[in-house]
Amino acid sequence: MNKKTLVFIIGGLTIFLLGSSLYFYFKKTTSNTPQEAGLFPQASQPIMASAQNANNPQNEASNPPPTSTGATTPRLYELHKVPVAGIGFIESGKGSDHTIRARYIERGLGHIYETLLSSLIESRISNETHSRLNEAFFGNNGKSVVIRYLDQGGEGGSGIKTRILNIGGAVTSFSRGTSTPETNDFLKVEEVFLPDYIPFLATAEDGADKLFYLENGASSAVGSTVTFKGAGVRNVFSSSFTEWLPQFPNQNLVTLTTKPSANIPGYLFFLNTKTKGVTKILSGVNGLTTETSRDGASVLYAETKNGAPELSVYNVTKKESHGLFLQTLPEKCAWSTRVATVAYCAVPDTLPTAQYPDQWYQGTVSFSDSIWKIDTKTSSIEKYYALPGLDVVNPVVSSDDTSLLFINKITGTPWVFRINEDGQPTVTSPLKNPVSKGMVKIK
Repeated sequence: MNKKTLVFIIGGLTIFLLGSSLYFYFKKTTSNTPQEAGLFPQASQPIMASAQNANNPQNEASNPPPTSTGATTPRLYELHKVPVAGIGFIESGKGSDHTIRARYIERGLGHIYETLLSSLIESRISNETHSRLNEAFFGNNGKSVVIRYLDQGGEGGSGIKTRILNIGGAVTSFSRGTSTPETNDFLKVEEVFLPDYIPFLATAEDGADKLFYLENGASSAVGSTVTFKGAGVRNVFSSSFTEWLPQFPNQNLVTLTTKPSANIPGYLFFLNTKTKGVTKILSGVNGLTTETSRDGASVLYAETKNGAPELSVYNVTKKESHGLFLQTLPEKCAWSTRVATVAYCAVPDTLPTAQYPDQWYQGTVSFSDSIWKIDTKTSSIEKYYALPGLDVVNPVVSSDDTSLLFINKITGTPWVFRINEDGQPTVTSPLKNPVSKGMVKIK
């Protein structure tokens, strides 16, 4: 090969490499340019969990938090891209210093996260792993969480394990060769053991340092209260019937509803945790599911009629009930923390033909919900906001009634909805003018 040919080849190769480098540099720069539109949806454009995000939990491009100080937070926001086992609020300060954080614990590994709602900035607050975690209940004003998982080994065989995690101050450690403590971003987690094989439990919804759990024997069920430190165990209930679903509206009241099925009459009892007295509240209601207000004065309940769950409210003092003419389940409702007669409910926009509540529990049907506000005192309902593609479960209202936290049953991910926004009611109607059968259509 002569010298002229060699120079020509080297020159051509150099130009090719330089051109390729410039091409990929400008391509990368262009693809990383932020888009100005669509980052923060307005009230008419809620963020939804797309199929792409559901299959790829790490893809957060469709739901980024606000990054500038002047940006407003979206009204509806997906807090985490991985399914969670439980959710709750942790609040601190008063007045202008009042801060609200959403806390949640991942299903499977049990990592605990929290998001500051004013900025939607997420932080992982626990460095511990709790494998096979499937269910969790926050309580004690968000400072504790009860976790449940299935233990498939051990000398006792498979069984449900229940533990309490008390979330405390920052973890301190000592660097090697120094005596100066260092504080990292994780919080201390104290673990407390509860009895094995607990079928059902509930945490006190008024923030009290208590939880209620059931233990089933061969022919009876025993209910007990205990603090989140595992102290003060007290038996307050005993029954020969073992299929109970508990709720703990306040530290003096536990409600016990029989496990529901569409064609089986259900019963609701109130248990006074001080006197251990039991009072029958509702009976003979097919497919009965319930949600009791924190003061124990009102009960939202669903009855299966004509193949659909019809929502009603029962006044405990007057012993009267009236229909709300909405087809939904009370498990999709949360009572206000500020107004005892107000509740926020997720109502399906359409109701698939199915056996309720059985098939919804089994996951064979799902809903696309809208948020409604119900005021049982003024007899009015208001449709607040459509949540296309979201099937609401485990709703929780913040102490100032500004935020609604819930889990999307379809994807298992946590969401937050801002309640207090100007012009929120889109439909209003008095309950005294009901529509007959079918999904409610308010004029």
